[in-house]
Amino acid sequence: MQKKYIVRLTDEERETLRIVIKKLTGSSQEVRRAQVLLKADADGPDWTDTRIAEAFSCRTSTV
Repeated sequence: MQKKYIVRLTDEERETLRIVIKKLTGSSQEVRRAQVLLKADADGPDWTDTRIAEAFSCRTSTV
């Protein structure tokens, strides 16, 4: 499955997302979204939508 949107995060955005995950600030949904964004980052791991959905037990449309 080809990606519909390409995610490119700045260093500042990546750091903010890592802090959300590390400190578990916000709801569990916000933490999961932060994890998904970090994995989808084209300048980072650049996982496919299918792989992210499997890793976080969600649908590809959620990703």
